Amino acid sequence: MTHPWNTRPADYALPAHWPMDEEDRDYLADYLWSLVVRGESDPGYYLDALGEELPDVDETETRAFVDDLFALRRRQQDELGAQPTSRLTQAFAELETIGVLAREDFTCCGTCAHAEIVDEREDMPDARGFVYYHEQDTERLIEDRATYIGYGVFLDSHLSAGEWEALSEAEKDATYQRLTVGLMRDEVIPVLRRHGIDVEWDENPGARILLTDVDYFATL
Repeated sequence: MTHPWNTRPADYALPAHWPMDEEDRDYLADYLWSLVVRGESDPGYYLDALGEELPDVDETETRAFVDDLFALRRRQQDELGAQPTSRLTQAFAELETIGVLAREDFTCCGTCAHAEIVDEREDMPDARGFVYYHEQDTERLIEDRATYIGYGVFLDSHLSAGEWEALSEAEKDATYQRLTVGLMRDEVIPVLRRHGIDVEWDENPGARILLTDVDYFATL
């Protein structure tokens, strides 16, 4: 069940006169609300989505809708009080204190996240490994209070370049898997569980780790 902080207000709706079928209307309403609860404050993202789905509606009208949507969300936030604290955010912060780079709502998808996570290491050069969930995961997290996380290790924090190159391809695969499974099993998962997060993983390095009973909170 969606957390109250992320629940759509009863009076949130797209204008009834906008020319859309119910399926498209539901999709657009869901998408715009997902931007809101992720704390996206740039009107451009909303206007782009509205313009794509409603090319015949004047932008003055869609901009007014976005302004009203922002005002609705901010009233809701005021009524709910201070932003709740996410146990997942706290767990990720603790992971960074033990050398595990941890990123929430990171890039658009798993492919991009895995490719770009190395750039994040500039701010944490001693990181031994990483975990993340991406924007598509965030959408599920908000709705279902569950998410998968991607993960891995930074090999140069475990072996020298010479040690790595001396390995056969099979040895490289086995070493990467051993290091990754060990870091997740022995360090990452205990931190997550200590913060009250339910973790499901069979130690298969080819499968992402499932977290349940988690939340994502952001303020607009």
